[in-house]
Amino acid sequence: MCTALHLCDGCHLFGRTLDFAHSFGEQGVITPRRYNLPFADPIAYSIIGIGRVEDKTPLYFDAMNECGLAMAALHFPRSAVYRPPVEGMYNLPSYALMGWALGHCATLTEAVAALGRVNVTGESISRDLPATPLHWMLADRSGAAVIESVASGLRIYENPYGVLTNEPTFPHQLTRLCDYAHLCASTPVNRLAPHLPLVPCSGGTSALGLPGDFSSPSRFVRAFYAKEQSRADAGAEEQVRRFFHVMHTVQVPRGCAVSPEGEVRTLYTSCADTDSLTYYVTTYGSGRLRSFSLGAYGGAEDLTVFSFDETEIPSPLSPSP
Repeated sequence: MCTALHLCDGCHLFGRTLDFAHSFGEQGVITPRRYNLPFADPIAYSIIGIGRVEDKTPLYFDAMNECGLAMAALHFPRSAVYRPPVEGMYNLPSYALMGWALGHCATLTEAVAALGRVNVTGESISRDLPATPLHWMLADRSGAAVIESVASGLRIYENPYGVLTNEPTFPHQLTRLCDYAHLCASTPVNRLAPHLPLVPCSGGTSALGLPGDFSSPSRFVRAFYAKEQSRADAGAEEQVRRFFHVMHTVQVPRGCAVSPEGEVRTLYTSCADTDSLTYYVTTYGSGRLRSFSLGAYGGAEDLTVFSFDETEIPSPLSPSP
C-alpha cells in the first residue's frame, strides 16, 4: 500500500508514502558520482533518496538524481512479471532498475528511451531478499511516466495525472478515475430541482462520493483529487507544505488496514524538491519535517547514510504561522 505523487506548480516536487506492516530499516542514502552499482558502469550522476543498504548496494524505495530526475518503486504484487535474461536486451534485476536509471539518465526523455531496451529480471540481491514485485513512476519537470513489467512485456505509459498507487495496472486505474470526473471543490449547483430551494447542508458537498477507503484504486482517486483541487501561495516552502497536505489524505493510520504481514501504517512520507535537491521526510513516529540535501555531499566518495532513528535533522523550512 503506497502512493506516489508528482507535482509541478512553479517548483517540481516528487515523493511518496511507504505503507507497510513493518519497517524495512529505511534510511536516507546519498550515492556519489562514480560509485559502482551492480550491472552498470560507475554512475554518472549522484543520487539522493530513501532506502536501505545491502552489501554496499543502495536499494532505493524512492530517490532523485542531481539533474532533477526522480523515481519511486511501488508494490505491484499481482501484475508484476519478471523474465529470464533475453539476448539483445539490457537485462536488469528489479532491485537495480532505479539506481541504473537515475545513475545514468539526466532527463525523463532519456530514461524512457533507455528503459525501452531493458528486460527486468527476477534475480534477487541475496537469498534473504527475494525479488519484490514492483512497478515504478519516473518524473522530471517535463512530466511523468509509469513503468510496468507485466505478462505482455515491459510497458511504459505517459502519466500526466501525476499519481501512482499499487494494483491494478495503470490503464485500469485511469478507467476508474473517469467515474469521478464530476467531483469538484466549489459549491454545488442545484440541477436536481432548480425550482425548489435545495441548499447544501455544508461546504464540500461537491466532493460527495470521493472514496475514503485505503484500497489502491481509492487512494489513486483521492490523491489525484487533492492534487488537482489544492492550492498554495507562491514559493517552494508553500508548495512543499501543500505536497505534504495532499499526501496526508492517503496516509494510513495503524490498525485501519490489515495485511497478512500485520497492521499497515504509513512508515514515512517523502518529498523531493528537484530544484534545491533537498529531500523532506516525515515518519509515522514523528510528524516533524526533516530534511537532507545533496549539495553538501557532492564530493563524497562513499555512501552517506542518515538514520531516521537518530537526532532529528532540522528542516530549512520556517515554521508554519
